[in-house]
This record gives sequence, structure tokens and C-alpha cells, in this order.
Amino acid sequence: MKRVIFTLFAALTVVLVHAELQPPERTLRPVADESNVVIDRGAKLEVFANQRALPKADTSGRVVAHQLVPARPADPIGPRRLGVLFNHAEQQQGYITGEITFKVKDGHTFSGSPALYPGLKEITKPAVYVVNARTPGEFITLLKRLQARSDLAWVEPTITYGRADTTLIIR
Repeated sequence: MKRVIFTLFAALTVVLVHAELQPPERTLRPVADESNVVIDRGAKLEVFANQRALPKADTSGRVVAHQLVPARPADPIGPRRLGVLFNHAEQQQGYITGEITFKVKDGHTFSGSPALYPGLKEITKPAVYVVNARTPGEFITLLKRLQARSDLAWVEPTITYGRADTTLIIR
């Protein structure tokens, strides 16, 4: 009995030592247009100006996928017609309404022209604000403008991630 167990153990050891586990090949998606890239917490986010996503809900109203549709860069984005981006760090597609939230550092007050910060609203005290970009190009410009300010503690674009349904592209 000991000999059988020893033989099985030795055979298993030989198999495990000689087994070559190969990681699956993964090709990283390259950035298509550097001018449409913003950095958020170290991740490259590439915004696609020519795409929108329509949320698709199941019978209970829960969003289960996003229908990708072609668009012009000037077409608006919002809760019903989302902007599309790709997170190159996570290799995952995301969706934006145009909303960007930020907090002013303690001891500072936010100042800026309403024309430069569309939909500016203070949402909580102390000094947390939200702005709403109307197009993907405006989203990129607004996010970069806010990130460049030294009087802000943090800047967060609102991004949701989820499955894209590419079976029925509306033209």
C-alpha cells in the first residue's frame, strides 16, 4: 500500500513539475486618438466623440446593456444618450453622462465663469460641486480644466461600466 501511494505521489510530482501553464494571450487595445485621452487616477480614458450609448433595460427597468450608436461629435450626451469611453488601464468600456464632481480645498472658495463651467451647482457643504458637459469634446476640455486647478482637492468624472450590446447598431 505504501508503495502504491509513493508511486502515485511520485507520478503526480513529475506531472506537476513538467506541466507548462501558459497565460492566455491578451492584446491591449491601443489608443486611437491621443487628443481624446484624459487621465483619471492614473488611467487613460479615451473618449469616443463619434459614439453614443443608449441604456437597454430589462422588464424590471434595470439597465443590462448599452446599445452603441454612431453620432456626430456635436451631438449631446446625457442620461438617456451616454458618451462612450474606453478605460485603457482596465481594458473596459465605460459610459458618461457628462457629469464631473469636484471638491474645493479647505480654505478656498470656488471662482470661475459660469460659461466655463456649464451646469455648475454646489451639491454639498463644504464646497462639493458638480458640472455637466454637454458633448464629449466639452467633457474632455472641462475635465482637463478642472484637473489643472490647484485649488481643488479632487476631481471625479462620473463613469459607469457595463456590457455593450453591438448586435443592433442604429444608423
